[in-house]
Amino acid sequence: MLTAFIQDLKYALRVMRRSPRDTIIAAAILGLGIGANTAMFSAVNHVLWRPFPFPDEQRLVRLREQIVGNDGNPHPFNMSSRAILTVREHATDAFDDVVAMRGEDMTLLGQELPERVSVVLQTSGFEHTLRVQPVAGRALTADEERLGIDAAVALVSDAQANTRFGGAARALGQRVQLDDRTFTIVGVMPPQYAFPYEAQFWIPWRLDPQDRVRDFAVWAHTRAGVTRTQIDDAMTRVAAQMKSDPRGDVPGYGIEVRTIRDNLLGDQQRPLLALTEIVGFMLLIAAVNVATLLLARSVARQREFAIRVALGQSKARHISQLVAESLALAGVGCIAGLLLTTWLGPLTSALVPTVLSGQLGLATPTTDWRVAMFAVAVSLISAIVAGMIPAFGSWRSNPVVALASSGRSTTTGRRGRFLFNALVVAETALTLVLLAGAGLIIRNFVRLQTQPLGFNASGLLAIELTPSSTAYPDAARRSALLHRVIDEVSTTPGVSHVAATTVNPLGGGTWSSFVVTDATLAQNPHSTIGINLRLITPGLFDTMGVRLLRGRTFTSNDRAGTERVAIISDLLAKRLWPGEDPIGKRVRSASQGSPWMTVVGVAANVSDAHDPDAPRETWYLPFDQNAESRAAAHVYLMIRDGNAPLSVVTGVQRAIARVDKTLAPYNPVAMDIYFSTSIARERVSATMMLGFAAFGLMLAALGVYGVMAVTVSQRTTEFGIRLALGASASDIMSLAISRSVAMIGIGVGIGIAIAIALNRIVAHLLTDIGGVDVVTLATAAGLIVGAAVVACLMPAMRAARVDPASALKA
Repeated sequence: MLTAFIQDLKYALRVMRRSPRDTIIAAAILGLGIGANTAMFSAVNHVLWRPFPFPDEQRLVRLREQIVGNDGNPHPFNMSSRAILTVREHATDAFDDVVAMRGEDMTLLGQELPERVSVVLQTSGFEHTLRVQPVAGRALTADEERLGIDAAVALVSDAQANTRFGGAARALGQRVQLDDRTFTIVGVMPPQYAFPYEAQFWIPWRLDPQDRVRDFAVWAHTRAGVTRTQIDDAMTRVAAQMKSDPRGDVPGYGIEVRTIRDNLLGDQQRPLLALTEIVGFMLLIAAVNVATLLLARSVARQREFAIRVALGQSKARHISQLVAESLALAGVGCIAGLLLTTWLGPLTSALVPTVLSGQLGLATPTTDWRVAMFAVAVSLISAIVAGMIPAFGSWRSNPVVALASSGRSTTTGRRGRFLFNALVVAETALTLVLLAGAGLIIRNFVRLQTQPLGFNASGLLAIELTPSSTAYPDAARRSALLHRVIDEVSTTPGVSHVAATTVNPLGGGTWSSFVVTDATLAQNPHSTIGINLRLITPGLFDTMGVRLLRGRTFTSNDRAGTERVAIISDLLAKRLWPGEDPIGKRVRSASQGSPWMTVVGVAANVSDAHDPDAPRETWYLPFDQNAESRAAAHVYLMIRDGNAPLSVVTGVQRAIARVDKTLAPYNPVAMDIYFSTSIARERVSATMMLGFAAFGLMLAALGVYGVMAVTVSQRTTEFGIRLALGASASDIMSLAISRSVAMIGIGVGIGIAIAIALNRIVAHLLTDIGGVDVVTLATAAGLIVGAAVVACLMPAMRAARVDPASALKA
């Protein structure tokens, strides 16, 4: 059997050499289908299955406090110092190690210009919790945690060690000044490790149960053998202990536990899965198209097959020969697919979540053994599908009929016609599903690209600023500094407006709070509403171009010691006081003892990258009246320059330096460019799907054309007789096209049914925009029908030009 198969394989290679055009076309079709799927599988493998650089990853979990809102959904948030200490004390049976981390931006001094660096304040024990050891020096100790920042020691990233000190070994013992403190480097982290927050330095921190300002990302390492039920029981005990704390004394309070992979990736893996599902249909289309090509070629080889059968070839050997030919073709397609994967690699790498590339050093999908095996498996499956279909179409042909017929009039018989029709139906249905899925992804991108932001991003510059908590420890100094900075920046040439806010709406982060009104308290004393919180300075709405719908904006009179005021978004106004005028109404934070605030204005809704599907209810508070808040520690300067926003960056930096030389503004971004970058992953997805959809449509058209060409060549004698008996050219064209059009119609109907079922899943993986709508389906159906009709016209016109005399003579 092996010898016979090798002989068949050698013969298959000779057949491929004799018909290089068909070989190249088929190999290119399979190669593109295999390459696209292998590239997508490479990205999925990289995101979903490639191990994180944490040993015992399956035992590493993220802990967050959460409150169940009125909508019934949990709202998780970072943990307070009190909650972390409670977990450490009351969950020892569930976790053997717990580490708390908080990201801070500090100013690195002692060089020509100050520089903002990302610093992580963390408790000791990360090397036991995350199982990550410094490559040089040592980790932070429990004694250093008890001293906190006063321990004056730090760990440094490998990149910083190489850039600033010439290597890990030389970095040990070096001293760096962060803000107004000097730290000695005692350890260097592994290469490409910047977890979390793309950290550059790690310094010890002491948890204070009375600290209401800071919250932390908390990671825990579960004990061996502990079950999820035991973990949940431990978290219930922690929540009960937190009842004495105002933060935990609210209905629905609890502790959320998620694996590190679920926490870091979240919904970012969903678009990748949607793309993979849709691209899979392109491979099916390629396989069906190649099967159509091989079936058409087998029709032309009926006399060869008949002679083989007449000479004693068995049906098993006949099938083996055709499968060997398709395997040889698939081998060429596999090589082409792997080469194409290397070209598509940069595109798929753009789909990898930034948390993997920026913090864990997993930037580029690699072609490892899983990817290679996937490509081989896909090639084999494609070969079997593409080779067995023509084999079934030819193994029952009558050798006597085949030997007696001429090559031009060879017919496939009823079974052959059924296979041709089935392939047209399958290819049409698969193409429609591909087009509908591509339309959904493209529609998702267009929705994001054209969504109203609620402000004018053009000509707007954002610069981040984080004043030192030691240099500006209280609200008064923080407010005074910000006003001096705004006044100085406003004198910069080219700057027309400048103001500050605590959240960049396109940045992806947010501050939240829970609020109550007189009405909600009267209905249910424990009822709260979760909304976005923004601290802003006067003039922000004018600077950003946010419309004020009614009332007034904040002024310099809205300062500490005056009546507390607030501006709310239109969505929040309609939710709190539907059908009423909110101006003059009272609202406050749900925290006990919080002051009431008077609503003085209603602003238009602003889209938030934190809530991409719809704007969330938001309230705006004066920065001066809330400068003691945790949110006030970090601000964004919003600067309006009608020409080129980035051209004023140097002038703005110099203006800030004139106020305080230790301030280091960072991350200057033009908001329109920032918005375009924020949807880069969706843009790549849409571009890839547009290309794949165009290729799938071309494959479908070629498949229909191939079937039509074979059918017309088989019916040449019939058409000649009809013409001789008086049929017109239009009658012949109609006769030639009618069967294909009927098959296309059946394929469109089946494709619509599959698309409706499949795109419910795809739509859920992308956004909450729902399944395929009528416009998407109609567009996809119109494209496939139009392409198919065009593909039918050329063979039909050829049939109408048949010479009756030549046809009858043949």
